[in-house]
Formats: sequence, C-alpha cells, structure tokens
Amino acid sequence: MPPNDLLVRLEHVGIAVRDASVTLGVYEALFGLRPYKVEEVSSEGVRTYFLDAGSTKLELLEAIDPESALGRHLATRGQGLHHLAFQVPDVDAAHARLESAGFRPLGPVKEGADAKRIFFVHPKDTAGVLVELCSDRSP
Repeated sequence: MPPNDLLVRLEHVGIAVRDASVTLGVYEALFGLRPYKVEEVSSEGVRTYFLDAGSTKLELLEAIDPESALGRHLATRGQGLHHLAFQVPDVDAAHARLESAGFRPLGPVKEGADAKRIFFVHPKDTAGVLVELCSDRSP
C-alpha cells in the first residue's frame, strides 16, 4: 500500500489571467460558470476566483502585485495554465517525502486560498508542470 500522503485527487486547475473580469465572462459564456468564491491571498500577491467545474474546480489567479511570482509569470509567460493542484491527506508528510526523494519544493508548506495548506514542486522536476499539493486546514 502506498504512503498515506500518496492518496491524491485532482483538487483544482490553476489558470493565470491578466484580467479576471474578462476571463470570468468567457467561462460564463462557455459554460454558465460563475465564481462561488473570491479570495485575496495578499502574502502571495494574488486574487483567486473559484469556479465549480463538476468533478474539480478552476482557480483563476489574478495578480494584485505585478512583482509577485504570479505577476512575473504573467509578464514572461502570459495567460494560461499555471498549475495542477492535488489534494493529499497530509501535506506536511508529502512535503517531507518529496524533498527526501530529491524533488524541489518551492518553499515550505504555507497557508493558501480556499482553506488549504499548500506547497508547490518545481516544474523542472515534474515534466514542466507546476504542481501544487494541498490539504484542508485543521478546524
């Protein structure tokens, strides 16, 4: 049986956007989706918009600080897929296990949007895809 922190499910797909109001209009016109939650994560310099897309969520990420990691991402890479987020039972155990296996977490586990504790794994270690691992915050 795999370690407990390997039991994963796709939690959301993160999409970097320059202007959330424009992108929200696109998703509403395409699928009738409207955000069920808008949240600012000032420590990361982003505003997030969560859309319920059935079996997973879409997280639109808009930079509120052009010098934030997302602001720099938008300036160099433009809009589009930003990351895939996977829910794990124990984000701290996942961080420790991946780091000891040679993966490069992009910092420690920290507070994220949507009541999650999160960390990212360097895309050079994951076939060019930025991967986020997350767990629900303890009540």
